[in-house]
Amino acid sequence: MDNDIKSSVICQCLNGLGISGYRSIFLDHRSRKLTTGTAIELHVVAQLLQLGSYDLLTEQLKARPELQAAVGLDTISNSSLTRKLKVICTESLQNLFLGLVQQIQALTADQKAASPNIGRLHLVDATDISLPTLLGRWARCGERKTGVRLHVRLVAVSPDALYPDKVIASTSSVREAVVACELVTDENATYVMDRGYEKHKDLEAWLQQEKKFVVRIRDRTKPVPMEETRRGTLPSEGNVTILEDVDVQLTKIAGRLRLVAFMDRKGRTYRVLTNRWDVTAAEVAQIYKSRWLIELFFKWVKQHLNLVRLYSKDPEAVWNQLFLSLIAYAVSLLVKLRLGTTKTQWAVLKLLRTYWYDSWEKFLAALNRKPKVFSKGRQKVEGKKKPPPTPQRIILR
Repeated sequence: MDNDIKSSVICQCLNGLGISGYRSIFLDHRSRKLTTGTAIELHVVAQLLQLGSYDLLTEQLKARPELQAAVGLDTISNSSLTRKLKVICTESLQNLFLGLVQQIQALTADQKAASPNIGRLHLVDATDISLPTLLGRWARCGERKTGVRLHVRLVAVSPDALYPDKVIASTSSVREAVVACELVTDENATYVMDRGYEKHKDLEAWLQQEKKFVVRIRDRTKPVPMEETRRGTLPSEGNVTILEDVDVQLTKIAGRLRLVAFMDRKGRTYRVLTNRWDVTAAEVAQIYKSRWLIELFFKWVKQHLNLVRLYSKDPEAVWNQLFLSLIAYAVSLLVKLRLGTTKTQWAVLKLLRTYWYDSWEKFLAALNRKPKVFSKGRQKVEGKKKPPPTPQRIILR
C-alpha cells in the first residue's frame, strides 16, 4: 500500500503484491495479454471478492473500468485463465506468500503475547479440501475419499493477529505426523498440537532439541506416573478444573514429560503432554485451549475466500489456488495491521469488498466512522421471568 489516498482500494491492495507488470521469462515469452503477474492479480481479486467461478471474474473485468486499469487488461477468456493457473510456478507463489508473511512479522514484532509467561504460540494442524471422485482420482485416499490436505503452522501473536508462516500442501493420504518435524523448527515458541501429532519418535526428538510443545494424547496412551513428582490438591482455576499434574515417562521415550489432565466447563476431559515446567497447570490448559484458534482460521479462509471452490481439479491448478487463497488472506491482514484498526479482519474485508472500486480515502472514512448508536441492546432483568406461552389451537376444516 502507498500513501495516495486518491487511488482506488483495488490499486492499494494489488500494489502490496509488488508484481504489477511482471512477466515470467519461461511462461510469458509468447503471451500477448495474460501475463503471469496479471493472472496472479486477477486470481487474488477473485479470492478477495469471493468470485466462485471464472464466469463471474471475466464479467467483473468487462463491467469495471477500474479493474481493467488496475490489471492492464480489458477482457480475457475463461480458458486462458484455466490454462494460466495450471502453468504458474507454485514455488513462485510460495515465495510471494512468504514475502507477505515477512511484512506481517515486521508489523507484529512489537506485539506482546497474551501472557508473558506463556509467550508466543505456534499452532500446528491440517485441514482437508474435498475433490470430485473422478476428477480428483489423482488425490485418492481410501476407496471413497479424494482430496488434498493443507498442513499449517499458525503464529498466534494475539487473538487478533493470526497468520500462517509455513504451509505444506499434500494429498489427504499424508498423515499429520508425517510432516510434523518440518513444521516444528523454532526453539523460541511453544508448539500446540492435537492427537494426530502424538508420535513418540517425534516427542523424543523435540525433547533432545529442547523444542517446547503441548500435545494432546490419545486415550489408549498410558504414561507411567513418577509418584515422587505427583502434585497435591488441584482446585479449579479459571474455566478449567485441573484433574492431574504429574511427571510421567513413556515406554518408548527415555526423557521425562509432564502430564496435565483437565476438564472444561462442559465436562470434557483432556490429557496433554508437555515439556514446559515453567508454567502452572492452568496455563498449560490455557495453551492447549488456544489451539482452537487454528480451527477458526481454517473456518475463516473456507467461508470468506474461495479455498473450497476450486476453479480447476488438475493437480498444479489445485496447489496454486491453495497458495493464492493464503496470499489473499495475507493481503487482508496487512491492510488491518498497517491501518492499526481495532476492527476484526472480517469487518475489514467486508469494507474492502464494499468500497473495492472507490477511493482509498472513502474506504478509510468508512473504516474510521464512529457508530451513531451506542445501545447495549435489551438488558436482562434479574428476577423477572417470562410468562409461559399461551397454547394455540388450530382447527382445519
